[in-house]
Amino acid sequence: MPELPEVETIRRSLEDVQGAGITDLQINRAEVIRRQEYEPESVVGQIIREVRRRGKFLVLKLKTEKYLILHMGMSGRFYLTGEDEELTEPHIHVIIHLDNGRKIVYQDARRFGGVWFIRDCQKFFEKMGPEPLTREFNPDYMEKAFKGRKAPVKNLILDQHLVAGIGNIYADESLFAAGIRPDRMAGTLTADEIKKLCQAIKKVLRTSIEQRGTTFRDYRDGYNRKGGFQDYLKVYGKKNSPCPLCGNPLIVTRIGGRSSHFCETCQK
Repeated sequence: MPELPEVETIRRSLEDVQGAGITDLQINRAEVIRRQEYEPESVVGQIIREVRRRGKFLVLKLKTEKYLILHMGMSGRFYLTGEDEELTEPHIHVIIHLDNGRKIVYQDARRFGGVWFIRDCQKFFEKMGPEPLTREFNPDYMEKAFKGRKAPVKNLILDQHLVAGIGNIYADESLFAAGIRPDRMAGTLTADEIKKLCQAIKKVLRTSIEQRGTTFRDYRDGYNRKGGFQDYLKVYGKKNSPCPLCGNPLIVTRIGGRSSHFCETCQK
């Protein structure tokens, strides 16, 4: 599933469409519409004022305070192409035609993502936690969120109500960088460990954004290109590979129904 770095990379790729007008909206599969607070056809003639990201969601802010919100689910792609370029790939569900000679394509083989036509963006995201790359997400905030909690620390940093945008890949990588086991009870972390984890989360996310995200199979950026952070992964997807720090085999276990990769020696 595209996580914060992947969606942020796409957002940056699409900055050029800010100020462009929508000339047509083509919906090939109606069930990808998750919520409809206004008629989708009414976006035609609208100007895209801003391209935003909130957590794992991409947000197109239109001129009349309408919002087009997209989530890529497990396998979705959201990318730019030329208006005259022929689209031959399967599973293309939405095409947004623009007056600048481009079109935005939403493609999703598994259809776990979707499109929301929303009027109140603030209300839509009101239960989502802070963005991890902001000052609001800091050791003091994390210490309060973890205090007395018996849940595994990984479960909490995956909770979108506590922090927005982190998924399985970056949870495993951040916990390894901080030297903390993913199954450790969150309430047992010391203030120093929480500080290290906060710093690790920010560093891992920033590095992945610099590398334009992680591509294993489906993810592509806003120009339909692969990311590069898969070449920087330390533990995720590396079961039985030697730990880059101690050389012992990395292990994988299931925590909260998710595969979790870590080193039993280096993470405490």
